[in-house]
Amino acid sequence: MTDNYKILEDAVRDMFGRAVWSHKIQEKQADIYQEQYKCMEIMSIVSASFTSAGILSTIFTDRLFVKIISTILSFITIFVTAYFKSFDLNKLTKTHKEAANKLLIVRNKMMCMLTSIKLKEKTVAELENRYHELMDEANEIYREAPQTTDKAVAMAKEALQVKGDNTFSDEEINSYLPQSLKNGEQQ
Repeated sequence: MTDNYKILEDAVRDMFGRAVWSHKIQEKQADIYQEQYKCMEIMSIVSASFTSAGILSTIFTDRLFVKIISTILSFITIFVTAYFKSFDLNKLTKTHKEAANKLLIVRNKMMCMLTSIKLKEKTVAELENRYHELMDEANEIYREAPQTTDKAVAMAKEALQVKGDNTFSDEEINSYLPQSLKNGEQQ
């Protein structure tokens, strides 16, 4: 019977690891789109302002370079406007954040299931049924999740493996808890 718990635990741990990664990748993709939106918005404001200033300056001067610069800035403004029309970066950010939030919820359910397996609260058959339910829930999220980029994967890898996102020392966890719930300290 213990072997069956171990087999199930290994399967849930694998599913949990995939959810952790997918969650972080979706978060990082949302960050990428948010950063792109900010850059494009700044570029739009700056180019529109300089275009207006350049056009206004043609009233007072008839310099060819002012007209050329104003024309170039006008094209940049049009490009940025067209880009915003073609790619709704705020919507893309939102869909990736929604996918990340759904993955966070299912990831937490997997953690609870791992706890149940360790405590052997239920039979292997009951836990296996729950495992299949969670797998179906996760698969549905993966099916609906928007595509991510290699850059988001690289950012997620750095966040999880280098920076240690999602990991906490006992000291950190203890600092968030009241005295009676702290681990490894005298009460």
